[in-house]
Amino acid sequence: MLPTRYLSSATALLFIWTIAVRAGQSGKFVLINHTPYEWAQVSSSDDQMESWSFPSVIPAGAVQTVNVEWDEADFDKQAESGAEVVYALMGTSNSFQLQARAPSSGFTLQALLHNIATVGNPQGSTINLGWNTNGTTAFVLAGKEGEFASSNPPTNWMQSSLSTIGSRQLRSIAMPGSHDAGMSVITGKTAFVDADDVLTQTGSIASQLTFGSRYFDIRPVIASGVFKTGHYSDISIVGWQGADGQAISDIINEINAFTASNAELIVLNLSHDLNTDSGYGALTQTDWNNLLQQLTGINHLFVAPNPTSVDLTSMTLGQFIGNGQAAVLVITQPSGSISLGSFATQGFYTYSQYNAYNSYSDTDSLSTMVSDQINKMKTVRTSPTSQLFLLSWTLTQGAGDIIDGTSILDLANEADSALSSDFPGAYTSTTFPNILYIDNFASSDATALAMAVNANT
Repeated sequence: MLPTRYLSSATALLFIWTIAVRAGQSGKFVLINHTPYEWAQVSSSDDQMESWSFPSVIPAGAVQTVNVEWDEADFDKQAESGAEVVYALMGTSNSFQLQARAPSSGFTLQALLHNIATVGNPQGSTINLGWNTNGTTAFVLAGKEGEFASSNPPTNWMQSSLSTIGSRQLRSIAMPGSHDAGMSVITGKTAFVDADDVLTQTGSIASQLTFGSRYFDIRPVIASGVFKTGHYSDISIVGWQGADGQAISDIINEINAFTASNAELIVLNLSHDLNTDSGYGALTQTDWNNLLQQLTGINHLFVAPNPTSVDLTSMTLGQFIGNGQAAVLVITQPSGSISLGSFATQGFYTYSQYNAYNSYSDTDSLSTMVSDQINKMKTVRTSPTSQLFLLSWTLTQGAGDIIDGTSILDLANEADSALSSDFPGAYTSTTFPNILYIDNFASSDATALAMAVNANT
């Protein structure tokens, strides 16, 4: 080929472009083998893939990360790109195939369960795992033969798992949770904030429920006389800044629509209450009475035996939903001193009755957060019946992030991507979190990991 200086400008640009596009999209494929069986590679093949090299053996309990890169050379047809690798679970008759595919809609990774079934995924079905360019895509398989759990859990994952976890106390079960759950929209805001600084979710409570979240951080505020969720901070010099999110009335409707066909346990934790109409003070007793009265519109509020003194975390999952009905717990954690009064016998509880250790890392550094949360988990959760532990897998936006345009959701995506790679190797059968707590609950990945924990503890 002639040197570039002898080519026309247009041809030279085409030449340079052709060389550049040969390097295709790449990302990490995390394989989480939380079964008691070794995975042995049976076969592997690929067509027009720059990188598709999988280990011959993935030990039981191991997490392996594989780099996947597509070949996007200009003369290659995207639809012809693809790859497969088959793994057999040693000592069983089970096997599955991991696939790379390139339909017209874009690249994707998937799992064909050609000789295995998991909760919600029958034998022969295909699980679409998606594709995250320069990020992480995960496949989770956990549990033992006949009781496998995997990526793509069913919407009613708790009800579907009752046979294995129904007899366990809540403090011996893992579930996924949503941080600042109502902040997927802005329905009102102060002067000096924008969406980057207040949105923590991209989907409504209804969406988060569908993806499997069961613990919701609800921060009630009064805004223009209406109860909403909110995200506010008291900033030096400028004072209180923030925004309102979903209305409480909408959240009630979405929960009721979900529980009409899904007999799941749902926990709402009410905290960080503010009256933005009255100097940003805490809600008064009257305000709380009005809020709780509105929340009585939630169907399936669960009234426990001895409701004013019961330790909810010592009750089993089956006691809540074993009768085939949903159960909703409303936990109150007011900023001031309030009394539940008659609401204490209507499905409303104090925080001490669902006492979760909750200490966020207050950092935008991923490595610092991961180390901090795992160390706290190991300190608090020394046995399966230790105090309930909330793993706050969240990054906190700092001043530097605001200046350089890094949003809360940008940080959330960074943290969520690391959940699949950094968390699975950190828990044991005796030391594990009860709540996997994240921002941007926009997939069922955290739910699959919670089910993996439950299958191995």
